[in-house]
Amino acid sequence: MDHMYWRNKIKSSLAPSTGCTEPAAIALNAATARANVKGEIKRIVARLDAYLFKNAMGVGIPGADERGVDLCVALGVTAGDPHAGMNALHTVKPEQLAQAKALRPLVKVEIAEEAKGLYIETTITTAEDAVRVITSGEHDCIARIEHAPFTPFTQHAVEAAEAPHEGSLGEFIEFARTCPLEELTFLRDALNMNRVVYYRAMEEGLAHHVLPNMLLQDGSLYAQAKKMAGTASYARMHGIPLPVMTATGSGNQGLTLFLTVDAAARTFNVSEERLLRALAAACLANIYIKSFIGPLSSVCACGVASGLSAAIGVVFLMGGDEKEMLQASRNILGSVSGMICDGAKEGCASKVALSAGLAVEAACLAMEGGGIHAQDGILDESFDRLIAHLGELVCVGMGGTNDTIVHIMKDEKVRRPNC
Repeated sequence: MDHMYWRNKIKSSLAPSTGCTEPAAIALNAATARANVKGEIKRIVARLDAYLFKNAMGVGIPGADERGVDLCVALGVTAGDPHAGMNALHTVKPEQLAQAKALRPLVKVEIAEEAKGLYIETTITTAEDAVRVITSGEHDCIARIEHAPFTPFTQHAVEAAEAPHEGSLGEFIEFARTCPLEELTFLRDALNMNRVVYYRAMEEGLAHHVLPNMLLQDGSLYAQAKKMAGTASYARMHGIPLPVMTATGSGNQGLTLFLTVDAAARTFNVSEERLLRALAAACLANIYIKSFIGPLSSVCACGVASGLSAAIGVVFLMGGDEKEMLQASRNILGSVSGMICDGAKEGCASKVALSAGLAVEAACLAMEGGGIHAQDGILDESFDRLIAHLGELVCVGMGGTNDTIVHIMKDEKVRRPNC
């Protein structure tokens, strides 16, 4: 495949999102339904896949002082911009928030048990109309807009195990090394967008929510990577109204990948060209890994996908080759392959910081010829088999894990509703 194919693949995996991607996707879906229905709203039913429901339960929402899936839906109706994609909540006014709170009693939220992949369905009923909007497969993919009577929807996204797995680590490295530099400048814009979120978070003093003073005052690469990625993640999870460049549908993964590699580039004082090429290799690795575990899963992809990919980018910056990148990948998966995803919230920033710090540690250890042996546990001598093992672990071995996580989270919400 030529370099334009891989370039376009990276570009299509990146998209700006204001706030966490799950509330944004819900709001976009609900806003689209509101834009297509006639009359005064009598009832709203939102149905979500369990993974997306989990990630929207307790995360901050841009422009809102309360949380909850029902508020995400209501805000989509009162303030959502159906033409803004994942920036649907880019401007939430106080009066729109008040309207959304008043609308919440009309919103019913259900888990769509039949959904195999990412799925959102909003049905708005009025005295004279009923409209259903379906999002499927990707956060911003509106698959159907229809008025009642509704027809069955069976075009659910394929599971991760059935998704195509394109390329190899060697191909990703070759692309990053040889692609004309002018074809990679969009990565600079993506990085700058995520830097802005980090700078704003530092201005607002949010770093202390993620790291102790000891590490905040530490100038090492390890500490800087944790600070940049973790602090930006905290700001995003808290609901800061700034766009983040997502990677494969996740803002936290975009922050982990871009800001970890950026921290290393600053430490090593490398050229912008080398930084962009390292990001290109990391982005392709991230896309490849996500094709095995899916857009949403029971494990924290900030560690096993974007953290691992960031480690590959750091090795690239340091002049390492496929051998060192594979070892860095083993160092990651031998450490955090079982880190669960228990929904989006400020606490994700600690997982992002952990992943960023581990990424640079794994990369540096690999460059020194050290790390976890290929025969350990689920690891392997081959990058392809290593990631395939991860996919099997997540999609087969941990198939019921997400149900347990959602059950616990829902039980806690009922037991402590004001938390």
